[in-house]
Formats: sequence, C-alpha cells, structure tokens
Amino acid sequence: MRMAGTRLSGVYENSIDLKSRIVIPQDFRIALGEDKPVYFTYSFENCIRIYTEENYDALYDKIQEKREEGEDTSALQALFIRPARKVTYDTAGRLLLPGDMKYRARITDEDRETVVVGCIDHLEIWSKSEYYANVDQYFDDKKDLARESVRSIGAT
Repeated sequence: MRMAGTRLSGVYENSIDLKSRIVIPQDFRIALGEDKPVYFTYSFENCIRIYTEENYDALYDKIQEKREEGEDTSALQALFIRPARKVTYDTAGRLLLPGDMKYRARITDEDRETVVVGCIDHLEIWSKSEYYANVDQYFDDKKDLARESVRSIGAT
C-alpha cells in the first residue's frame, strides 16, 4: 500500500494546541503531500493512524473485498471504516484532532504532549506517555521476538 518513493519513518515529539490542532512535521507533510487530504482512523493500539487518500482507499478496498468474500470484517470496520475522517491541513501545516480520536489515543487537555511516528505506509499520533510505555512494554515482553525479527532482515 506504500506510495512509490514514500518512506515514513521517524519519531517526532510534539504537542497539540488549545484548539486540539497538531503540527505534522514537515518531512511527513511533504511525503504525504501537504496539499492533499489525509484520513484519520483508529488503531489496535491506543493511537490515531493517518493515511494518504490513496493508501486509505486501498485499505478500504481490501476490507470491502474481504466482506464480499463472506469474512467477518466487523473489527476492521470498527477500527478503519466507521471512525475514519478525511481531513486537510490548515495554512500552518496543522491537523485538527477530533474528540473521539483524542480519546482513543488517550490525549487529554491536561496532557497534550504527543509523538508523531512514521510507520512505513502511515503515520501514528500517540500520547507521549502512552507511546513510550508501549515501547517499553514491547521490548520487555517481546525481546526475543524482536531479536529474531532483526536477524531475519539481516540487521544484526
């Protein structure tokens, strides 16, 4: 689903403003096409996913195809279809985070610190505390799997 030439990776610490807007780092805006709309969706983790319109359409089509084949797609629809929002950048490169998305990502008015993460074909917006707790938990619980995965791609 990744767009040709687009490489989304990196971790950028940020925060939302009092109007629930977040500045997406310029490198990410350029990679996604800052003059094009993007789609917000939920995730299995406590974060917000951001897809280009092209990548979201491909995801939508795959879910639709599975549904037409008789597969139960209710979990996929709950995460990626029903809550999806098409959003555009304002002139300052900010995106407005809807309340339900903030709730899902555990971003609150009291704790507005966030992390924007590049994940190959999409971005993720996390509460800063939730992101680092998730990373710590992952490496505590899945250290052996992580080592095996790193070896499998020759990055020892």
